[in-house]
Amino acid sequence: MSFFTSRDELFKYFNKHSSEKKDELDRRKTRSPLLKSYTIETSANSDREIFIKEIGSFFDISELKGHILELENDDENEKESNKPIGWLEPVSDRYYIIYSTQKSDYIKKIVEKLIKESPLLDSLWLADSMYYSLFNYIKTNFSDYRFTRMKMDYNTDLKWKLDKKIKDRAEPGELEEIFEDLKISETNHDLVFSEQIKVMDELLPQLRDMNLLHAAKSISMLRIPGNSGGGIDIYNNGKATNRSRSFIDFRNNLNFIIKVYSNLNKLIEEKTWIRQKYYNFKSSGITIKGSPVIIDFKDDLDMNTFRNFIIKIFEKQNSKFKLWGEPIQLSERKFHVYGLDLHLWQEIFLELTPGLFILVLPEGVCGNTVNRFITNIQQFLEPDFFVYIGDEEYESFIEASMEEGLKL
Repeated sequence: MSFFTSRDELFKYFNKHSSEKKDELDRRKTRSPLLKSYTIETSANSDREIFIKEIGSFFDISELKGHILELENDDENEKESNKPIGWLEPVSDRYYIIYSTQKSDYIKKIVEKLIKESPLLDSLWLADSMYYSLFNYIKTNFSDYRFTRMKMDYNTDLKWKLDKKIKDRAEPGELEEIFEDLKISETNHDLVFSEQIKVMDELLPQLRDMNLLHAAKSISMLRIPGNSGGGIDIYNNGKATNRSRSFIDFRNNLNFIIKVYSNLNKLIEEKTWIRQKYYNFKSSGITIKGSPVIIDFKDDLDMNTFRNFIIKIFEKQNSKFKLWGEPIQLSERKFHVYGLDLHLWQEIFLELTPGLFILVLPEGVCGNTVNRFITNIQQFLEPDFFVYIGDEEYESFIEASMEEGLKL
């Protein structure tokens, strides 16, 4: 039996919950978890029936009036309340929002397990460039004196936690030298700022131009000011937390970001997909259309870091990157990978050197693969690089998507 009977009833509860939580935040004392959401993506060719069948293999589901799915399972011990795990709202056949009022750690674990175990599903992945564009949107649409919050996050696991294969290959004395060089590095570098928009606008370019802090070029969360006070925290893995007074404001912001992101994926797929076209010509009669994705690092990666990345991402199948493949070493500094994107199980081809990563996407590979790869490279490997799709900068695709998303 459903906890709520209809979408209208659920949304009224969310509005009441949001208002109460904002009052508690103002008093600096929250008694229960805030409303949060995770946006998940399927594929351009998916339909709702296939998606619901997939979700039904992970949850007990019931449908409310208004096409909302209520999600539940048998795990009652870790839940914050007697409320369901969450509620799922379709935005389109490709994008869905999971809302929850459960504890953050609890719902995070459930969503991560869902994404990891289902080849049909993926998170939204917001790269640093997308956040910069969103910040420009904030500057244009809100007073300079409103506050925003930004988190920059750089994790050096791929540099510090060397795989056993690299340790075993190290020459006598080389391993000690590697770790000596890395002693000055901490595993996590986080920067968090809460400032007025006008102050953030002055601070951010200076911070990025200094080139002293890697995290400064790896934004992982941005707070969009709420129209009714407070704000909406947007994370780089598709999570959002409502710290505003209004659920409607929260939902409108989610729909705006999904619209921009949907445009971005379509543009990426149109530009990158490798297609063959056949013509009845006396020549070969074949044309190939499509562009590679090029990540051009400002400075070459250290060779141990480079080898460590290849082992952990492709051989050990790091869950965030969702890639698998057998790296073929062509030289000391070059690898080819004929691999699989574990989202949709599509082929993907890569050429990797310490200074340049090249991705080739055959037709059918989700454009989300590009956003996921860029976002996780920035956060876990090296954030200082340029991205090109063919002869165009990745940022130009984001700007075009933002312009389209702002149209009514």
